[in-house]
Amino acid sequence: MLSAHLHRLHLSRDPFCPWCRTTPEVMEHFLLQCPRFHSQHIALRSWLSALAITTLDLPILLVASGVHPSWQPAVLRLTCAFLRKIGQLPRL
Repeated sequence: MLSAHLHRLHLSRDPFCPWCRTTPEVMEHFLLQCPRFHSQHIALRSWLSALAITTLDLPILLVASGVHPSWQPAVLRLTCAFLRKIGQLPRL
């Protein structure tokens, strides 16, 4: 689980990203912003741009919201592939 969530449950000393140490580790930071995964973020954006998806946000990555129905399974597979590539799928 992400640090910010664990901190709210009193299961973690602090809410911060273990790599940045200055930003709370929430889903948006983890999936879209953390510098630790910068090259993987770029690859994910590239994969999604091949599907004509240029806006990257949590609703798109997590539930393929606003994405053409025929592309939704591909978006979710790409999100899972990103998580496997960075080795963080078990944390979620």
